[in-house]
Amino acid sequence: MAETQKLADLTSTQSVSALGLRWAALRGMLNSPLITAEEQRALRDELLVELATVEQDFSTLQSRNPMEISAKVDIAKSALRDKIDASELWMIDLLESIQADLQNVAVPSKNGPIQATRPPVNLSRTHPHRAEDGDPVETSTPSAA
Repeated sequence: MAETQKLADLTSTQSVSALGLRWAALRGMLNSPLITAEEQRALRDELLVELATVEQDFSTLQSRNPMEISAKVDIAKSALRDKIDASELWMIDLLESIQADLQNVAVPSKNGPIQATRPPVNLSRTHPHRAEDGDPVETSTPSAA
């Protein structure tokens, strides 16, 4: 029980990425033929409880970028697949559509209005040049861009 509390405390300070790695590890363990064996039922049940806790913890974390938002949507899709029947598959389709929209918004198109700003190549910079009497004199020199 103390270990479960430690894990809960750790997840409260984690990022979406770190929690996603734990989620993927738990899913991988649950898909292992060793865990699906009947003699490992207690361990499997414990892993399922931990997986449910990790899935719920995603709702408490703030995403830092579109990739993490997409990861949270993946978690929701996976949880839904495990719990819904065929008549409710539209929810997974909706989440997939949201993910596609997110990726389209996050990645600017080549012809779209968002372009990376790049400084001109041949700029002239003004550098102060000190005369011997202490009065600065500005001179223009080409930059080596």
